Amino acid sequence: MGSTQIIRDIASYGEQDEPMHRWSMVVDGETVSELWVAIETGEIMQVETADGHGRQGYASALYRQAATEITIYHAPTGHRTPEGDAFALAVGGDALPCTYGCCSSEPDFDDED
Repeated sequence: MGSTQIIRDIASYGEQDEPMHRWSMVVDGETVSELWVAIETGEIMQVETADGHGRQGYASALYRQAATEITIYHAPTGHRTPEGDAFALAVGGDALPCTYGCCSSEPDFDDED
């Protein structure tokens, strides 16, 4: 039976990016999935699973682990890729509201009916 571990660290996604929280799923020494979360806002910025490792619950396990350690949020609905939206719906959890004014189709949480 192989070894599986979740590693948490702080890293930059790219050279120009600010450091973020990163959770990595490592199976038999190979990183198979990563979850990147903005330090300031707790917004999930990226979820990646390596080819050939999808649909095995790795990203969901990373989400569950991260949520036990810090408060995390999904991106606003209008800012998600179709895959990101499916992920958010599958794992549940709260999303940040759009604060940029670009998502007029999202509910206005300040309105009282």
